[in-house]
Amino acid sequence: MLLTWAALAAVGFGAGLTGAMLGLGGGIFLVPALTLLFNLPVHTAVGASLIGVIATSAGVAVVSRPGRGPDVGLALRLEVFTTSGALAGSLLAGRLSAQTLSLVFATVAVASAAFTFLRSRRRAGARHHTDVEALFRKDYRPRNWPVGVSIAGLAGALSGLTGTGGGFIKVPVMYSVMDVPLGVATATSNFMVGITSAASALVYIGRGDVYPLVVVPTALGVFAGAISGARLAPRLRVEFLRTALIVVLVFVALQMFWKGLVSA
Repeated sequence: MLLTWAALAAVGFGAGLTGAMLGLGGGIFLVPALTLLFNLPVHTAVGASLIGVIATSAGVAVVSRPGRGPDVGLALRLEVFTTSGALAGSLLAGRLSAQTLSLVFATVAVASAAFTFLRSRRRAGARHHTDVEALFRKDYRPRNWPVGVSIAGLAGALSGLTGTGGGFIKVPVMYSVMDVPLGVATATSNFMVGITSAASALVYIGRGDVYPLVVVPTALGVFAGAISGARLAPRLRVEFLRTALIVVLVFVALQMFWKGLVSA
C-alpha cells in the first residue's frame, strides 16, 4: 500500500510539474497515467484528476510573482462559460462509457496540438527572423472574443467529461486565437482550471467517483510538482514551451486512442 501511495505521489509530482509549466493543470497527464499504469476505472481516474488539477492551480498561486501571473480579468470573463460547460460535461460523463470518454479525450488533444502547431507556424512567418517572442508582455489586448468564449465553454464541457480542467484547450485558444502571450496564457489557464475543476469535482464527489486513498497521495504530489513547475516556467523560452505542449498533447492523444480502441 505504501509503495502504491508513493507511486501515486510520484505520478502526481510529474503531472503537476509539467501541467504548471504548460498551463494544462496536470489532468491531461493524470487521467492516462491513472488508467494505464494503475488500471483504475476511467471515471475514478477523472475524479482524482479533478482534485489534482485544483491542487495544481493552488500550487501555482502560491509562487506567482508580479508580472508573471494570470490575466485575472480575462480569466473571469472566460470562466463564466467554462464553469457552465464543466457542470454540463460532468453530468453527461456519468452516462458515457469509458471507451467513449477515452476517444473524446484523444480527439480533442490531437486537434489542439494541430491547431497550436499551425498557428505557431503562421506567427513565425509573420515575425522578423531576428525577433524573439516574449513569454510575458503587458502591451497586448485579447482579440476574437466571440470565438474565445465559445471554445471556453467547450473546454469546460470537456473538463467535466475528461477531468483535465480544460487547460489543453484554453492555452491554445488564448495563445493562438486571442493573441495572448504564451506565458500569460499558461498562468491564466492555471488560474482558471482550479475553478473549472472545482465545479466538476462536486458532481463526481456526489456520484461516488472520488476515492480518498487515491486522491490524497496524488494531490499532494501534484501540489509539490506545481510549485516546482511554476518556478521553472519563467526561465524557459517560448519555443521550448510551445514545442513541449504540442509533443505532450500528441503523445497523450495516441495513448488514449489506443486505450479507447483496445476497450472497444
